[in-house]
Amino acid sequence: MSPLKFDYPISVAILYFAGDREDDVDTLEAVKGIEESLERRGHMVRKMAVTKKNWRKAVQIPGQVVFNLVEDDKWDLYMKVGQRLEEMGRAQVGHDRKSFRYVVHKVMIKKRLQNEGISTPDFRIFNRRSKISQVRGLEFPLIVKPARQHAGIGISQDSVVIDQQELEERVKYLFANFPGKVIAEEFIEGREIHVTLMGNGRHVVALPYCEIGFGGEFANNWAVYTYDAKWNKGSWEYWDARVKAPPKVSRKLDAKLEKIAVAAYKAFECRDVARMDIRVDDKERAYVVDVNMNPSLNYYDEEDATIASVYALGWSYDQFLETIVAITYKRKFGRLPDRIRERQFLLAN
Repeated sequence: MSPLKFDYPISVAILYFAGDREDDVDTLEAVKGIEESLERRGHMVRKMAVTKKNWRKAVQIPGQVVFNLVEDDKWDLYMKVGQRLEEMGRAQVGHDRKSFRYVVHKVMIKKRLQNEGISTPDFRIFNRRSKISQVRGLEFPLIVKPARQHAGIGISQDSVVIDQQELEERVKYLFANFPGKVIAEEFIEGREIHVTLMGNGRHVVALPYCEIGFGGEFANNWAVYTYDAKWNKGSWEYWDARVKAPPKVSRKLDAKLEKIAVAAYKAFECRDVARMDIRVDDKERAYVVDVNMNPSLNYYDEEDATIASVYALGWSYDQFLETIVAITYKRKFGRLPDRIRERQFLLAN
């Protein structure tokens, strides 16, 4: 696979949510990295922090390609912005209107994986009227997650439960602190490998895999990629969860990971770029545990799994970003531009 590049510069818009959680800080860093990278390649970049008051104005920002990084707490703005961009016919990086529902409803992800025959841990769904005691057929330990969160929100060491009492306590805790349903699925003890994929239609390519290595204090704790492990630089989990790309895998597991990741990418009709989070047990059985249609692209995070995969491929961050934009542009317009189309470029020159 070779990186794509533009013969003529284009304009790119970045819409984002400026919150104050650790994962929101990651978004701000990603915005900075994307802006700087594309400007180094000669492209024009416009950006706007999106709020409830300005989102209608934000979707009007000119840009031949648009990044929707509006990952607000309840996904309300994200959905509004994404759907309006699709209605306007904008070239939006990643998912389309059909796939928005999967981004914000992990229950639908689990059910779709199951219906498509893609290996995923057995699970149960709880709503606020469910009898939590009804988990027959599942084997402890289980991992319990809020169904409408992202970026590891609501996932901690306490998320893994070993018996019925702990399950009930965790489900009640999540209902008290997060909206929506709760998912309990069998916890796959073993390796966690992230597979980033790029492309559209028949042309989908998996990047070198990235493994989350659970060292240090994880020896006496659950090997779970928690919220703290992802974002909280003041936690032991963050410093003991390190990325490695590419990891050592057998030839058999290598083929299995690519097959299951590509199958999930196509089943969810992912576009341009996405990442599959996969757990692998001691018998090298692989299970998709999450589908990330808007993966982190943070140049400034040395532990970003997708960026680690990019470097393992031998690409620079700039080559990767421009390739994503080029893939999106070609999907929307059929080919890369044959001339400069924005008047601002001509005026600037």
